[in-house]
Amino acid sequence: MLRHWDGRSLDDLLAAHGLDGIPEEPFPNDGWSGARLTLLRRGSERFVLKRTSWSIDWIARATRDHSLREAFVASGQLDLPEVVVAPYLGVAADGSAAAILMPDLSGRLFAWERPGEGPPITAPSLDVVLGAIARLHATAVPDEADSGPGVRWPWTPLRERLELLGRPAAARYAAAGLPAGPRFLDGWDAFDRLAPAAARDLVERLATDSGPLVAALGHLPTALLHGDLKLANVALLGAGRVALIDWQLTTAAPVAVELGWLLVSNAPILPHEPDAVLAGYRGAAVEAGVALGDWDAQQDLAWVVGLLLRGWRKGIDAAAGERLASGVAAADDLAAWCRRAVEAAERRL
Repeated sequence: MLRHWDGRSLDDLLAAHGLDGIPEEPFPNDGWSGARLTLLRRGSERFVLKRTSWSIDWIARATRDHSLREAFVASGQLDLPEVVVAPYLGVAADGSAAAILMPDLSGRLFAWERPGEGPPITAPSLDVVLGAIARLHATAVPDEADSGPGVRWPWTPLRERLELLGRPAAARYAAAGLPAGPRFLDGWDAFDRLAPAAARDLVERLATDSGPLVAALGHLPTALLHGDLKLANVALLGAGRVALIDWQLTTAAPVAVELGWLLVSNAPILPHEPDAVLAGYRGAAVEAGVALGDWDAQQDLAWVVGLLLRGWRKGIDAAAGERLASGVAAADDLAAWCRRAVEAAERRL
């Protein structure tokens, strides 16, 4: 039965892992949310303590995360397949914050926007990741009937997830003084300069009201999603097992939401173009028994989801003349995403 995570003190959590009395050190990181990370050392072992709360974490506020959903996952209450590991050691209350303890996986997480800081993603390692993610998607979504009184799985609301990074949201973040706001707005400015009119119109409409996209997704089966599959959150553990950190956006939704974000957030480093990644995922999903429903619709909506969530970064990369790991120029990649998303929207929305 689901229970709230806040019944343990931070002192107790640290003592249980031999970390009581050990000073916390700064832990530089490139996280965007506002959560605060510190480092603790025990001999040669390194641990990360992540503090998150409604007051410091803008993603929590933007996704109505009053219960701090990552803390529920860190408390070990999500039944995951053997090949997927949420590598948390526990969670405790620290005032109004959730304090989440985990081993430091920095050197094992895939290199993302900092080349050399972690292993690169290769075709074989991508196959392992896709296989593990398919197994996650085949896992039963927790039954709300098993929840305790007054406690429910605080899934990320789909509408808020889809509208999280659009221009209207970015303007709100900028007005609130959040550094992410101007970064997103600069990206959307570049997108508006370089993207065709039909794609600009599509993104503008859905960023203001994602209702048509939510309705289209509603015709597809629901799966258990990690929610933030940028490869900086992924590490290989061997024997086909994968560690996934940062479950703040976990949700129950069609796999198109996961796939759109996986493709678009990792575009600069993926060894294959999107169609090949989708084909690899589908093969793993069929083998794992994922309920895909209409696969053509899943693919179509993944294109729309991806452009809506990260067209801003595609604008930045195209304006800078970047080239992706797949060999495609970022400007050509932007044009392809715009074309595919507009065509998909004409069919599905």
